[in-house]
Amino acid sequence: MKFNFYILGSEQERPSSRKTIFVDGSPDSSFREGIDMELSHWIPNQTPERYKADTSTEICMKFISEESSEDWDLAINNHLDVDGVLSIFTLVYPDFALAHRQTIIEAAEMGDFWAWGSEPAQRLFQGLTLLMNDLRSQDTDIQTIYEKCFQKAMELIEGNTEDERILKGIRALQDSLHKVESGEIERKVYHNRFVHYHIPAKTMSGQMDQALKVPEFNAALADDLLLYPQVRSLKDREKVHMVSIEGKDGTYYDLWYPGYMWADTPDSWRAPGFIFKGSTNGYFFGYPPLQGAIDKMKAAESAKGTWTLVQELSPFSSIKGRNYPVVLSFIGEGHEPAASHLKPDEVAQVLAEAFKG
Repeated sequence: MKFNFYILGSEQERPSSRKTIFVDGSPDSSFREGIDMELSHWIPNQTPERYKADTSTEICMKFISEESSEDWDLAINNHLDVDGVLSIFTLVYPDFALAHRQTIIEAAEMGDFWAWGSEPAQRLFQGLTLLMNDLRSQDTDIQTIYEKCFQKAMELIEGNTEDERILKGIRALQDSLHKVESGEIERKVYHNRFVHYHIPAKTMSGQMDQALKVPEFNAALADDLLLYPQVRSLKDREKVHMVSIEGKDGTYYDLWYPGYMWADTPDSWRAPGFIFKGSTNGYFFGYPPLQGAIDKMKAAESAKGTWTLVQELSPFSSIKGRNYPVVLSFIGEGHEPAASHLKPDEVAQVLAEAFKG
C-alpha cells in the first residue's frame, strides 16, 4: 500500500487514517497512543528503540527495511526542511529510497547537521533546498511544496542538475575543501574530540564577512563562506571545533559543537554540556571544564570584548551575534565578533584540555 501523506499547516484537506506515522517533528493533539507511531529524531520523541538513528530519514529507512507498511495509511510532518521531506519521501517511495539509501541519508545529514555528503548527496541537498526556498518565497502551500520536492528528488538522484545554482553551490563547497586540503586553511587535531581550524589573513584576502559567517539551519550552499561546516565535518564530525580567523588587530574565535547535538543522535558522540530544558529541541548549556578554561582566558585577555559562553540554545539560536552550533565566541559590546589579543595556539591548547578524556 502506498502511503498517503499530509503536512500540517496545509490548506488542503487532511485525509482520514486508521493508523498514522508522525515523521520528523512533534505529533499534534490527534496522536493516538497505542494506534499511531512516531518516527522522529526531535527531542523528546516516542520513536521505537529498534528504529532509532541520527536523522529521521534514516529512522524511516530502518522502518521500511524491517517492517511491512501495510497496516499504516498516512504519514504526517509539521515543517519543511530536507530531512523532513526525505523522511516522508522514504515512506511514500520505499523501493526507490532503499535503492539510493546512502545518498538520501547523507543529504538529510547535510541539512540538519551541516554534515559532509558525497557529490550525489550534495546535488540532492542543494537542489531540494533551492526548490524549497523558491516555493516558500512564492507562498506555495506546504503540501504542494512536498509534492514538487518528491519529483525533484527523483530527478536529482538520477543526475539532473540543470539548475546552475546547484553546480555553483557544489563548486563553492569544493573550493572550501581545497583550501583545507592545500593548507591555505590550517587544521590541527589536538585529540580525538578537539580540532583547530585557522584562517590566516593571506587566505582570507579581505573576506572577513565570509570567514565569520555562521550559516543558518538547512542553508543552501553559496559562495558566501570561506570555511563550510560541512567541510570541517568531513574529517572531524565527532569533534569540538575551534575556528580562529586572523584579523588586523588580533584573532577572532568561535567554538563550534557538532551540528547534530540538537537532535536525538544515538549513533554519534554526545559532546558534554547540553541539558534538555523540557521544550522541543531546546537546551540549557553548562560544562564546568569549559567554564574553567574560559576563566583562564578572561584573566589573560587584554582586548576589548568578552569571552561569551552560550546559556541557552536551539537549532535556530545561540549566542547573540552568532548562531547555532557556536557555543563560545569573543564578542564586542554591540554583540558583534571582536578580535582577541590571545594567540590561537594558546587558546586552542586551553580549550582542548577541557574536552580530554
